Amino acid sequence: MALTGISSQVLTDLQNDRLRSIEIHSPHNFFTIHDAETGSLVFLTKTSYSDINTGTIGLIARINRRQIAIHRLVQSTDQIYEEYETYAARLQLELRGIGRVRRIEQAVIGKPYIVEVDEVNYLEAK
Repeated sequence: MALTGISSQVLTDLQNDRLRSIEIHSPHNFFTIHDAETGSLVFLTKTSYSDINTGTIGLIARINRRQIAIHRLVQSTDQIYEEYETYAARLQLELRGIGRVRRIEQAVIGKPYIVEVDEVNYLEAK
């Protein structure tokens, strides 16, 4: 599963600390992660949803915890009363490595964004 458009700061924090909690609000990422289970691997990249292609670099992480939350918001004036809900997914991620997209398996809005990723090993002992 690919989470796209993730900020550089979040990716840097995950690389440095190896464990990071994030909250997903964007609809395309929410659809991707909605049915994910603890232990699943995800690919995180700062590249936007529409710009992912073969060779895109990002981080591979394992989901340690996942929680779906509903936020209720109310706005009112003398003439208008609005109440609406937004959904968010809270994830605790553990860094597993660096990856590169080999191919895109599914990229349909409203469904999980699925990619095949190869782990990138910069240092290999021989």
